[in-house]
Amino acid sequence: MAIDVDVWSPLKWVTVAIVLALSMSASRAQEAHETATPPQSSGWIVTLGGFGDLEPKFEGARHHAIWYHPIIDYRAAGSREWLSLPFDGFDFPLIETRSFRADPVVTGRWERDVSLERGFRHVGSINLSAETGVFVEWWPIEQLRTRAEVRDAVLGARCIVADLSTDWVWRPNKQWTVTAGPRLSIADSAFMRSYYSVDDEQSVTSGLPTYSAPPGVRSYGAGSMVKYKWSDSFATMAFVECQRLANSAAESPLIDDRGSPNQLTVGGGMSYSFVVGK
Repeated sequence: MAIDVDVWSPLKWVTVAIVLALSMSASRAQEAHETATPPQSSGWIVTLGGFGDLEPKFEGARHHAIWYHPIIDYRAAGSREWLSLPFDGFDFPLIETRSFRADPVVTGRWERDVSLERGFRHVGSINLSAETGVFVEWWPIEQLRTRAEVRDAVLGARCIVADLSTDWVWRPNKQWTVTAGPRLSIADSAFMRSYYSVDDEQSVTSGLPTYSAPPGVRSYGAGSMVKYKWSDSFATMAFVECQRLANSAAESPLIDDRGSPNQLTVGGGMSYSFVVGK
């Protein structure tokens, strides 16, 4: 039975509370066994930049377009530089040890502009949305990162999405970082209904059969990134993300008849880091 968004909303806040409670407990446990390295200097290291990519015009689209995404990050000078992948949300450090952290997170999702894809013209646009929530990240060993983000759309589309990823991280030297690993995304009924369902009115205007996409696994896939630090300040990177829409989405007539379940994104970018408040 589909879970309505009215049920998911309180469930989301319960999940957030549990995640934060577990995060704080894990943080205290980690700190009891680890000695934190004190910052060696004062101030903040701010990282600014951006990357461009070739990605689907919107989720489920058959054709691609070029998009631009900003890179914004900051950390205390002398603190650990955590791995940041292209589609990680922007986070605010609150709970942090040498191998674990949990913070609020913010990200955005491109709109579905039906004028960009002819086959979707009669099923309605979806506005650009902003999503907020929490994430937890754990490094069981130095070369392995696991991360989970749970986010609720607060602007634009109404939905709750959970993204999970695991990455093997290889650093042959101080300049190179290479990552690769699987991806999994889960969405509630509001998201699946907005992006993949076809109601009676849309069926009449589009000629597609009606379809109700159930909540659950939205997509699965894998991603990889290669990053090179030319100096302590300047870095460049290239990446690829492959996503396959799960059956609940792929079986939608929107995707089966007019879109594509295979979603490929490739891109590259650069960033510059500098110290402020020293």
